[in-house]
Amino acid sequence: MHNDLNVNEAQYAAITHGDGAMLVLAGPGSGKTFVITRRIQYLIEEHHVKPEDILVITFTKAAAMEMQERFLQISNQKGCPVQFGTFHATFFQILKHTYKFSAENIIREGDKYQLIAQILAALPPELESQDEAQDMEQDADNDRIQRLLSEISKVKNNGMEPQEFESETVSQELFLYLYQAYKKEMNRRRLIDFDDMVLLCRDLLLARPETLRLWQERFRYILIDEFQDICPLQYEVVRLLAKPRDNLFIVGDDDQAIYGFRGSKPEIMLNFQKDYPNAKQVLLNVNYRSRRDIVETAGRLIAHNKTRFSKQVETNNPMTGGVKIYPFSSKQQQAKNTALLIRQYMEQEGARYSDIAILYRTGSHMVNTAQCLIQEGIPFQMKEKPKNIYKSPIALDLTAYLRYALYEDSVSDFFRIMNSPVRYIRRSSVPLKPFSMQELLNACRQEDYVVRNIVQLYDDLHFIKGLSPYAAVNFIRKGAGYDGHIQKQCQKRGVDSKEKLAELDALQELAKEFETIEEWLSHIACYDAVLQNAVSQNAASGSKKDTGDAVSLVTMHASKGLEWKVVILPDVNEGVVPHKKAVTDAELEEERRMFYVAMTRAKEMLFLFYIEEKEAGNFLPSRFLNEL
Repeated sequence: MHNDLNVNEAQYAAITHGDGAMLVLAGPGSGKTFVITRRIQYLIEEHHVKPEDILVITFTKAAAMEMQERFLQISNQKGCPVQFGTFHATFFQILKHTYKFSAENIIREGDKYQLIAQILAALPPELESQDEAQDMEQDADNDRIQRLLSEISKVKNNGMEPQEFESETVSQELFLYLYQAYKKEMNRRRLIDFDDMVLLCRDLLLARPETLRLWQERFRYILIDEFQDICPLQYEVVRLLAKPRDNLFIVGDDDQAIYGFRGSKPEIMLNFQKDYPNAKQVLLNVNYRSRRDIVETAGRLIAHNKTRFSKQVETNNPMTGGVKIYPFSSKQQQAKNTALLIRQYMEQEGARYSDIAILYRTGSHMVNTAQCLIQEGIPFQMKEKPKNIYKSPIALDLTAYLRYALYEDSVSDFFRIMNSPVRYIRRSSVPLKPFSMQELLNACRQEDYVVRNIVQLYDDLHFIKGLSPYAAVNFIRKGAGYDGHIQKQCQKRGVDSKEKLAELDALQELAKEFETIEEWLSHIACYDAVLQNAVSQNAASGSKKDTGDAVSLVTMHASKGLEWKVVILPDVNEGVVPHKKAVTDAELEEERRMFYVAMTRAKEMLFLFYIEEKEAGNFLPSRFLNEL
């Protein structure tokens, strides 16, 4: 059947592999989906394997459905008992069979948030002092709860005991309490989360040999896509299911392992042949997607990683001068030139907006571009609304300072700033409608030290009014004492102030992009609307596959597995890529892998934009640009 297939030698070796373990290293655009679907067909038609004995695991439901559709197309069947599914769907099937679980037993994401919030709100007295959010505003809590849930997930996915894990969000004692309380309440409600599916499945298979044998007979051949993203616990369950035949066919690219924050470990793939000494290995190293210059440029970058399989990706596609690197003086200039580039591309015959993607390290970096595209009337779509960085308590404090300095008309703004830092102004002495400084002084005239503080505050506000946004934020921090206020708050709660000060640094960097305070406040006011507009456009145009012709604005993480003719990577600066939080060698290597993934999404043209260093700023080109 395969003699008439147009496949290269490596693809043929992977497709026609018989029994036993095999590791398929599949570089970008090397046809891995084609290889997996053709291998399933080979197993059934040539190797005489029953379709129901085959399990195909992918990491997302969408990928599983696409794989199934591709297989049904080539096998000319309307339905087939080959099982396609995610890790979680597979493990839940096993749990359903034994424990009679249903969808009602799976906790929703929103309910997980509420559960952790309830546990935090009812801490025992001896732990309350360790809760760093006692005095924090509600908007800050969501981030902290997300971090706690992520840490609980890491403990489960690594198969660890909670006391072995070092929390970066709360104290060890408090984390242990939260973990156990969360687990106890979940058990009481007979609920499980996605991580529990893996954990409970592992425990079930180890505890009941007869159940393990049942599923080993059910899944005699296991194929796994995107294997580089597997976490230790998932791997442990897969190894149990594959025994004793070890018909484990794994496909992935260690250079595209970018989910370390979820607990995935590329080392599992690197050590696969130690676990399976008889495993065969094949390298799919021909890129059918990208032009030669894109392939070679990306290859030079990823070669700087040390923890990887050494490989040389090749292509037969022509060289086209498809990689362009441009500096810009500001983010506004970068956004305007992005819009110009899109306009120029659309002048070509047959061009579509959907040929183009703008890939960002984080969602918060998209907004300048989104705003500019709206102004230029260029259709675009985002998968999800990015987090609004201006909604944090610290950002709300800064914007309250700036608004009150300009307008002095919002009592709620005054309430935010009057004791940040502490000035001993009592809330009861502040009028409930717009007021003058003299009215406030009259209300506080009995306390001389408060009067002095009020006069100083108004002097500071009048000074701020004449500054640029960058200088204004700097003065609020240093001159008005806001940094010291934040440090005291953190000290009071017994936590490190580094994260809060880093957030202030980030906001000050954003302020640098605007000439006047009015301009920045206007940007902040419409920030949410810009994001919502884009998401609404996406919902309207993207309700059916491929119906909307729009430029894609996507994070680098979400771009994996996708491709476009033209890819634009903005903000290729230190602190963005690699991200400022990446410090260790392992973290920097993951950042480089992520940049490699982003670059290899491009088929024909790849544009790399960065902001040049300038006065009052410290924008530096990314080290990755030198490595290219």
